[in-house]
Formats: sequence, structure tokens, C-alpha cells
Amino acid sequence: MISVKAIIFRFSINVIFIQMIFVSIIWGGTFIAGRVLQPEISPILSASIRFIFAGVFLIVLLSFTKIGWQKITFKQLMQISILGLSGIFIYQILFFYGLQNIPASRAALLVAINPAMIALISFILWREKISLIKGIGIIFCVIGAFILLSDNTEDVGGIFTNKGDLAILGCVISWGIYTVAGKNVIREIGALHTVTYAILLGTLLLVIISCVTGELTLNNLERLSFLDLSSLLYLGVLGSAIAYVWYYQGVDQLGAASAGSFIALNPLTAVFIGALFLNEKISMIVIVGGVMIILGILIANKKIKA
Repeated sequence: MISVKAIIFRFSINVIFIQMIFVSIIWGGTFIAGRVLQPEISPILSASIRFIFAGVFLIVLLSFTKIGWQKITFKQLMQISILGLSGIFIYQILFFYGLQNIPASRAALLVAINPAMIALISFILWREKISLIKGIGIIFCVIGAFILLSDNTEDVGGIFTNKGDLAILGCVISWGIYTVAGKNVIREIGALHTVTYAILLGTLLLVIISCVTGELTLNNLERLSFLDLSSLLYLGVLGSAIAYVWYYQGVDQLGAASAGSFIALNPLTAVFIGALFLNEKISMIVIVGGVMIILGILIANKKIKA
């Protein structure tokens, strides 16, 4: 007979799975939201406004609910600083820069390499062993990425020479660090507080750079259209505040590699929405590369136990 404890555990895991699916759908939409922004809006300004929205939402959530704030140690502050730098500051600048230079579907497929990158960084930082099957999956992901990047090379000069591609690949590395580096602090203070403090630190860095570079000005803010603000609000509240917390809850409950595998769903959403609303073409090379990446992700995470 299945115990009540086992039933509760299975239910909680199923809830996490559902959350992770919604995270993937939300993040698939972020590529489209980023693409509809005016090209004149700089990556640093877009990232700053996005996370100002996210930060305000989380501040209100912690301040006006029973959740409240939580004290952290200096060690935890240092760990959170790494998260704010990698997952917020660096990632977001590269994210918006990449979306200004390549289609949303292409960017989303490149981001699908994330689970393999997370496995590699886990090995480097925590010496987590990579099995033969997982290694084969990683190789599939890398091959798929090369196939994907070979699309339209006549326009960009060759594989890895497109700055947009390189920016999104930089996102992959930054997100891998963000996922793996948050392992300990999530367990100590929880996903919500970890994400909140990381976002506040990352937002502070973004705002400082925006002010120093002259991007965050009243004149630039007045140029934002209703569509721009709506997209940034979606990116900030749904794509950052809520999705980041749910993602870290998945990392805590399922493990980094297993939670990261859900990122494979991002391109499916992004490609569908991009083709539907932005009239972006889906070439055969993109399809082949995407299939290779997703197949690699499935192989790499085949033996992970929830």
C-alpha cells in the first residue's frame, strides 16, 4: 500500500513538473516579446526596465504578504552576487543584444543547449560525473548547435561569426553558471528569497550601467511605446519574477540537470509563436539542428531520477 507521505511526495513532484512546463512556455514567449521591442531601444535599457518591473513586483510580494524578508549571511550575499551577475546582469544584456540580431526561433533553439551546458558546468564546479549516455547527449547538442549556426552563413560570414549567435551562446554559459551556482543558497534560504535578492543586485548593476552610459534618461523612456512597455512588463513579471522563482524551485526539487532539461521546450514555443505572429521562416536546417539539440537533451537526461 502506498503511504500518505509517498502520495504527497508524488503530488508535489507533479506540481513542480507542471510549474516547469509553464516556465518553458513563458520563456518561449520571452523571445517573441524581446523581438517586438523597437530596435532603437538598447539592450542595456531593455534589461534595466525589465528587471525594474521584476524587482518592484518581488518587493511588493515580500513586503505586503506574510512571506516577509529573510536575513542572509555574508557568504550567502557573495553567492547571491554571483547569481545576480551571471543570471541577471550579463545574461540579460546578451539576451537583448542577441534578439536584435537574430530571429527569435533561432535564439530559442540555441538556448536549448542549456541542459548540456548545465551538465558540463556541474562537472567543472561540483565534479558531478558525466555518464556515457549523458556524454553522448551533450555531443548531440553540440552537433545540433553547429548545424543550427550553419543556417544563413552566407549572410553572417560563417558559423560563430554572427554577433547575435555569439551573444545567445554567451547567455547559455551565463545561465549554466546561474543554475549551478545557486545550488547551496537555494537550500538555505529558499527559491523566492534567492531569486529576489539576486534580481535586486542584478537590477542595481543594470541601472548603474544604464545611467553611466546615458541610456536610462527621461527622453529615452518617453520614446517607449505601449507595445514596448507591455513586452517589458511581460518579460519582467512573468518572464523574470515568477518564472525565475518556479525554475529555482525545480532546481531545488528535481536537481539542476533535470530542471534544466525543461528548457528544451522553449524553442518549440518560440518557433511556433515566432512563425505565427512575427512571420519568421523556419528553414530545414533550423529544424534539423533543433531536432538534434532536443534529442541530445533527452539522451543527456535519460537516467536522471526525480
